[in-house]
Amino acid sequence: MIKFAKSLLVAGLMLAPTVSAAAQDMTPAERAKIETVVHDYLMQHPEVIIQSIQELQRRQTVAQMLPTINLYRDYLEHEKGAPVLGNPNGDVTIVEFFDYRCPYCKHSFPVLQKLMKEDGNIRLVPRQYPILDRPGAPAVSLMAAKAALASNLQGKFAEFHDALMAYPDRLTEDGLYKVAASVGLNVDKLKADMKDKMIEKSIQNTLAIGKDIGFNGTPGYIVGDDIILGAEGYDRLKQAVDRARADAAKKAKQ
Repeated sequence: MIKFAKSLLVAGLMLAPTVSAAAQDMTPAERAKIETVVHDYLMQHPEVIIQSIQELQRRQTVAQMLPTINLYRDYLEHEKGAPVLGNPNGDVTIVEFFDYRCPYCKHSFPVLQKLMKEDGNIRLVPRQYPILDRPGAPAVSLMAAKAALASNLQGKFAEFHDALMAYPDRLTEDGLYKVAASVGLNVDKLKADMKDKMIEKSIQNTLAIGKDIGFNGTPGYIVGDDIILGAEGYDRLKQAVDRARADAAKKAKQ
């Protein structure tokens, strides 16, 4: 534990702001006093070091992935006919890459619902990212993605999406159609619409874009110029929304 704490302390000091040119004129005694104050503060508030490391990791992720995201942003946020949840006219858009069989996506779903309900001004664009299918096994993730987009043609995407995300058992093809029937979908029409080439194209586009961006797992979120990898919880999502809103306000003033 002590070794771990020392490692965090070193990392925290490395993340401290660069000393200005004026500070280079400090005497050894003045420098030692400042270093003691910093040391004591970090020892009393070690969470600051962890927060600094997390922020560094976030900035590194953004720097790596954001240029590619910006190439596809308009399509991801505004694909014609794509389902939109929350407030369609919201001032902050969240693009979510997810798989209906992903337990982390399901764990994060009520958190996302809570944030949208409390905020009221979030526009959620769920992007079908079925990556959990394996060779030789039924492609249930892909079937679920196609069924979800097909449900939008019957005006029931939100109901079907919510039911699939809340589905407690391992999802199978039979279970998929039972859920569809339970929310009032015409299952025969759903199966026919799932063969639509435009639905297949939309999913394949999202898969290609997600891989190009670097989403290797689910869920993945794009919130303005912030990126969240995994189910990081309510506070992290809210932080990203607040940051996106603040960034938009700054740009509006420029």
